[in-house]
Amino acid sequence: MHTILLVKHLRKHERFMESHPHVKAWLQSRPFNTQKAFASNLERFCKSVGMTPEEWRHLDKFEARDLAWKYVQPKIVKSPATAAMTLRALKSWYRNLDGEQLPFDSGRGGKHHFKIRHEKRAFEHIPNKEEMYRIVDMASSLRDKAVLLFLFQSGVRVNVLEHLTYGDVQDQLTEEIIRLKITGDLDHKLRGRDIPFYYTFLNGEGAETLRQFCARKHKDSKPDTPLFYTKKTKQPIKQRWVWKIVKMCVERAGFKKESISTHTLRKAFRKIVRQTNIDDDDKEQLMGHVIKGSREAYFDEKDVRLIREAYEKCNFTREVPESNHTKMKREIDELQNKVKTLEAQRTALVTPQFTEALKELPKEQLLQLAANFQKMIEQALKEK
Repeated sequence: MHTILLVKHLRKHERFMESHPHVKAWLQSRPFNTQKAFASNLERFCKSVGMTPEEWRHLDKFEARDLAWKYVQPKIVKSPATAAMTLRALKSWYRNLDGEQLPFDSGRGGKHHFKIRHEKRAFEHIPNKEEMYRIVDMASSLRDKAVLLFLFQSGVRVNVLEHLTYGDVQDQLTEEIIRLKITGDLDHKLRGRDIPFYYTFLNGEGAETLRQFCARKHKDSKPDTPLFYTKKTKQPIKQRWVWKIVKMCVERAGFKKESISTHTLRKAFRKIVRQTNIDDDDKEQLMGHVIKGSREAYFDEKDVRLIREAYEKCNFTREVPESNHTKMKREIDELQNKVKTLEAQRTALVTPQFTEALKELPKEQLLQLAANFQKMIEQALKEK
């Protein structure tokens, strides 16, 4: 009875996943929105062809492809984007069995090729370092500040925050620079690409904020506890909540919230990395991009050290405002240099002929000259 009630309160796509254990295993580690889209599309397709997901997946690849294409074709005219999403779900489900690819001829000019028209994106503003810290300073909690700095200083995709656990950083918190190994389990975008994992880092304010956050929120946490979680449910923070945090802080900092998204923070990271004088391969590695050539055993301890050194050259440090003490010292030095210049000018004027001429002047005129010279010095100091 309890199980029946539990299933009844599940969302439609979740009930479909519960009914098909292989589908659940395929999707359970993916983001919520991906689960919903893939499961819903697969369910509608299976109803249309009158098969279960497992039956369709065990068909010959050409027969399975033809059924998928027949189902998708009418959707291309109405909504190419929807058709593309449906094909993506079906391809992924079929490939999940034993890695077999559906043989679509989808290259330009191929019989399965169709064009997707993307809507023009709104103006995107990629903040510089000073602007990023303005956004960070608008965070309303230590967790939100840690999230913003994590995204900005590590450059990870937002789905990583949903999958990170305390154990992923636990043994790094005592280090000056926190090393992060981003795998396909943390960043689902890496799945199916030529790069199984990559390294990125946190240092400075980002690392210190994460230490403070963990010291406060993970005193008794187990390694499998979500690193960033919601206060009420203790569940991993969802991407939509990170999106809300970013939008709220962006608006508070005085920017248009439509111009900066969660992925824009990754672009802000990329902007600093690409402006740094390091090897192009190091830049791509820090971004988690595919590098041409073999990646087998690409990272050993030496490579990790080298990529860390490349990261350290990237300046993510907040520009600290000049302190009052430093400012006053600089102004005093400038005034002293000004006085020295005036003294040098006075010395150049006092020649022997000038001294003899002064001796012949009445006392009243000498006093007036001295007063005028004093006023010149005072006026110069006031202007400074």
